[in-house]
Amino acid sequence: MNQNTAPEVRVPLLQRITWGFGSLGTITYLNVFTALAMYYMTFVLKVDEALAGTMITAARLIDAFSDPLMGWVTDHTRSRWGRRRPYLLLGAVICAASLPAVFSLHGLSDALPPATVLVMAVLISYSLGFTIFNVPYLTIPVEMTTDRMQRLSLMSYRSVFMMVGAALGASVAPAMLEFFGGDTSASAFQIMALTLGAVVLVAMVTTFLGTRGAYSAPVQKQPKLSVLQQIRTVRENTPFLLLIGAKCTQFVALAVTGGTVVYMFTVVLKQSLTLLPWLAVSTSVTILAAIPFWKWCGRSITKRRGVLIGAGAEVFAHLGWLLVSPDWSEGAMIAFLVARGMFSGFFAGAILLYSQAMWLDTIDYDQERTGLRREGLYTSVYVFVERLGYSIGPILLGFILKAGGLDINLDPADQPASAAAAILFCMVAIPAMAQVCMMLFVWLYRLPEIIKGISKI
Repeated sequence: MNQNTAPEVRVPLLQRITWGFGSLGTITYLNVFTALAMYYMTFVLKVDEALAGTMITAARLIDAFSDPLMGWVTDHTRSRWGRRRPYLLLGAVICAASLPAVFSLHGLSDALPPATVLVMAVLISYSLGFTIFNVPYLTIPVEMTTDRMQRLSLMSYRSVFMMVGAALGASVAPAMLEFFGGDTSASAFQIMALTLGAVVLVAMVTTFLGTRGAYSAPVQKQPKLSVLQQIRTVRENTPFLLLIGAKCTQFVALAVTGGTVVYMFTVVLKQSLTLLPWLAVSTSVTILAAIPFWKWCGRSITKRRGVLIGAGAEVFAHLGWLLVSPDWSEGAMIAFLVARGMFSGFFAGAILLYSQAMWLDTIDYDQERTGLRREGLYTSVYVFVERLGYSIGPILLGFILKAGGLDINLDPADQPASAAAAILFCMVAIPAMAQVCMMLFVWLYRLPEIIKGISKI
């Protein structure tokens, strides 16, 4: 065993749980913004949809380009709390303050829409808070253990809390708007964000406290490489490049559908947002139930094969939205949402579990090739690509909605048919095509795994 790698030991249960708990914070934080920021800016602040999408994308691009810097910072930090953990606490505080700030823009300016500079400052603060917490957070498990099944176990706990966060951000948050005053009520957005900002703070601080004592390999002196040399060695890690290509297309799909779903319910289906939890809860519960199954399957199939199975099924899940009609009764709508959530959730569990573990494998592959420990660098590149995918989503959505004729001065239910068609295109065609692209990247991924003593791809 390389002296710089983490030992193949069992990670204590409490550390696995508290590390995974951080994903409840990050995914809640991310999904509330993804689901509602564009909707808030168009129907509450009355910002042009193309401009709103451009501003969100610009803020996320700034965030994306800060990720490699954050990775470098954590790799070179020396403190009594370790290299990564100080930033968990700092990021938690910034995130907890930034989420309510995003949805309080109507109260931060006397004029509507608020000044562009003010909006951008708040959006950038939101994005940087996520970077400060997320890059070190995702780097920690790389150092905990190199054992294959232990890593699957770690990612299974993360997956559980991700699903809780996804439900809170993508469905509970929109439903809260109805409860606090309606989907175009400024005060409802503010109350919702304050409530979920507190949830984010508790989850992130819990991870900071719970990872105390987590294994971290001793930092040893390594050869100094220029930025160009580091880029070159990363570029030579073909499995990693293919994986981030797959993840980028996946996150484009997630960003577009995440930002479209509220429009889908209010404009296309003309349904109350209180129905959204049926979709989110059925998806999340099914993923949670499926994770142990896919973890068991991981003893016999490669992670690559598992992702291919999941992505192929997700194409059909996206096409399923073509079956739904606003003329359906509430009972029929609920039945569809539950069935769609269960189908998608079962196969999304495979993508979620296996793709995360594949990312850790590609970092090990780099260390085997170069002898260098660059967890922070690789994590930051991974997160950069994630943010890049998420950055493309809002600007795509904004310009497609504008081309479709969305009128921010009309109520959501009174939008023209062309706007409904544009929303359906974002909800079906874009994510389906993105999943196909993801499959192509994963098909080319050829990092072997040892399963039951046999090398498999």
